[in-house]
Amino acid sequence: MANTKWIVAALNRSLIFDIHTSKGEKPNISGVEGRFFEIIMTKLEVDYEIVIPTDGEFGRELTFGNWTGVIGMLHRGEADVGVANLGIYEDRYKTVDFGYPYLIEGGTFGILKQSKQLKMFSSLRLFDVGIWMSILCSFFISSLMLYFILKYRKSYFNVIFSLFGNMLRQPLSFPERLNKWKLMIGSWLIFTVTISSIYSGTLLSFLALPSQPKTVETFEELAESVAKGTHRVYTMKGTNAIPFMVTSPDEHLRFIGKMMQQKNWFFGAEEMTQDPLKKENYAVIGAKYIFDLLYGSEMDSKVLISKDFAVTITTAFAFRKGFCCNSKLNEMVGRLMGSGIYDKILQEESFKRWLSKSKNELKEEETKSLSVKDLSDAFILLLIGLSISFLVFLGEIVHSHFRN
Repeated sequence: MANTKWIVAALNRSLIFDIHTSKGEKPNISGVEGRFFEIIMTKLEVDYEIVIPTDGEFGRELTFGNWTGVIGMLHRGEADVGVANLGIYEDRYKTVDFGYPYLIEGGTFGILKQSKQLKMFSSLRLFDVGIWMSILCSFFISSLMLYFILKYRKSYFNVIFSLFGNMLRQPLSFPERLNKWKLMIGSWLIFTVTISSIYSGTLLSFLALPSQPKTVETFEELAESVAKGTHRVYTMKGTNAIPFMVTSPDEHLRFIGKMMQQKNWFFGAEEMTQDPLKKENYAVIGAKYIFDLLYGSEMDSKVLISKDFAVTITTAFAFRKGFCCNSKLNEMVGRLMGSGIYDKILQEESFKRWLSKSKNELKEEETKSLSVKDLSDAFILLLIGLSISFLVFLGEIVHSHFRN
């Protein structure tokens, strides 16, 4: 096969099949799939020429049996082999031949984790609604019982004010002896000490290290977020993900697929392998290995890769119908896969990506001092209380003036 020359159709994608050209010299290819393909060609001793489809797509079927992208070049006989992480699908199988599978991956989505930000009145969210309602019920029931115990010697408002101050660790201001009701008073004191201590400790921990906000993890949650208008979902143009999702029996996948078609939420092949996760409310659908390659070192800290898979993708080299040498290539792919070469290349490229990224990014300082924004809800409550007190004060002045 030394005198054989193959025409190879590929997509120029960073980290996957990166083509470096220079005048008068053979193109140099790198990336996961580029290195894997170069090893195969070296072992087979085959010369090759790389061609790139002008539309930059994998290949999707158009009207009258025409195809775009890499599949289209194979279908028209413009190339012998297609190397572009091509998934094996039924419609493609009728047009081109596929070789030995070298990658089986799940199709899922990745999204940036929600940042730790203190929101307005976030201190009230330390307890859920059930706990707050239980505290309010206990407070009003106790104040009502104490009001009757005092036999109307104090107004109900004074009783409420005293118990509320006691919950804020102020002493009870009841001069009367309540020896007969020691059990009830003691129960109330234990209750206030427990609740105030738990809340104070939780509040200090929350201010020092805010809790991680909820990030969408499943396609159902993603569909709900898209319906609310808080999130967008993108994928690469020309992929088979959209036709599959639109015809899926899962209503959430169908909804997401239709929204992506209507809103034209697509980007090119090169952008998919650069840094597709740009905003916290942008989710990207793709093969899991792409996210492992791009964000392998940031899975735990910044990026969430959903464990909810929409489809299983089987990847292989594609050949034009009637290509003579696919058996030789399949044999070589099988040998290399048995030796674990592909996984080794994937790990090396992911590590190189992490090294280059870590040099260009400054580490964010985790510790910081509290700002006015962090305590804004406390200041707002204080301002509301002072405003109400001022209005009551004006009301008393007006009432006293008219009474005199």
